[in-house]
Amino acid sequence: MSACVSSCNNKGDSDHLPPKEMQKILLDISVAESYSAVVKDSLHKQQGAKNMDSLAVYYKDILAHYHITEEEFAESLDWYKSNPGDLDSMYTALIPIANKWQSALPVTLPKGGPTLNVRP
Repeated sequence: MSACVSSCNNKGDSDHLPPKEMQKILLDISVAESYSAVVKDSLHKQQGAKNMDSLAVYYKDILAHYHITEEEFAESLDWYKSNPGDLDSMYTALIPIANKWQSALPVTLPKGGPTLNVRP
C-alpha cells in the first residue's frame, strides 16, 4: 500500500500529475459534478443547480482516493491549463471512457439516487 501511495503521489521532477492519473481524477470529478446537479434534498431543489455541500464531500473523497492534496491538484490543473495541447490530448482520451461509462448507466436513477462509486 505504501508503494502505491508514494508512487501515486510522486510527481517526480515535474510540476504536474502524470496524464493517466490526471485523466482518472478529472473523470471522477466530472461525474461528481454531474451527480451533484442531480441529487436533490430539501435545501437544493432548483433544477440544474449543484449541491455544493455534496460536491465538496465528493471532491475530498476523490482527492483522498488518489492520495493527493487540493494544492497538488490545483498546481497540476494550472500546469495543464498552461499547456493546452496536453490538456486537449488528455480530454480526447477521456471521451471514449466517459461514453463507455455513460452507456452502462441505467436510464432512470433509483429513488434516493445511487451512491457515488464511479471507479471501475
